[in-house]
Amino acid sequence: MNVFVTGLHGFIGQGIKAEFESRGHKVFPVPREDLLLGGKGLDRITERAEMIVNLAGTAVTGRWTEERMIDILESRRVSTRNLVDSVNRCAKRLQLFVNASAAGIYRPDRFCDEESSDIGNHFLAKVAHAWEEEVDKLRDVRKVVLRFGLVMAGGGGILKKMKPWLRGRIAMVLGSGRQELPLIHIEDVTGFMIYLLGHPELEGVYNMVIPNCVNYREFVRSLSGYKKPLLRLRIPAWVLELIMGPASTVVTRSAHVIPWRLMKSGYEYKYRTVGEVVEKLKG
Repeated sequence: MNVFVTGLHGFIGQGIKAEFESRGHKVFPVPREDLLLGGKGLDRITERAEMIVNLAGTAVTGRWTEERMIDILESRRVSTRNLVDSVNRCAKRLQLFVNASAAGIYRPDRFCDEESSDIGNHFLAKVAHAWEEEVDKLRDVRKVVLRFGLVMAGGGGILKKMKPWLRGRIAMVLGSGRQELPLIHIEDVTGFMIYLLGHPELEGVYNMVIPNCVNYREFVRSLSGYKKPLLRLRIPAWVLELIMGPASTVVTRSAHVIPWRLMKSGYEYKYRTVGEVVEKLKG
């Protein structure tokens, strides 16, 4: 199968490339220029594609200036709109369109599964909602939206940013530490995408998080086994807001996200608990 991936060079994209190629599929990048300009250059790509995975978008990490917030939103909306328009123009029907989204779409401090209507009104929720609205415009194509929690991997994601602290035996507790931390191991991200190929009945929205999510403080406690001993350093929410601006809410507030549809799909997680995820990261 010819699989085209936007954002291929990110760590999730590289994980997808490794998993799919190990199973005999061919994985290709979508050039950023074609993605942002659309038109015939993008049409030539979609005509070759049998599956598309859309991960493209400016990273949400770092301080959010007004200019950066516009870039975070529009990089997703414009690239996805161009991609969807191209697929809709294509005479050959795509087998599967997978689009990234975020578990941050939900209203904080709620219990939410894929059927929940508790969509937040904060910036990240608006970005995810706008992203998904563009995917909804696909016609006659099987589409799957994956609302990612924090994707964990030994060589990337949040752990890569934490490693300098871990090497110094310091674990940071951000905010109160009581905020939920929906997460998933990258092997379950790529594993579920492979699973989708063999189960054409699966489509729609799936929360890409483990079934047994924990709060931030419990996650830090589990990291104590990663490199002992760890000194826990708490950074209050008001300090984070001074440093990060509005972006601080990404790490200080969240919903309790339940992957109900993912669990019902029949997919077997490789790592169901935070302990199993951390144990894999240690390895």
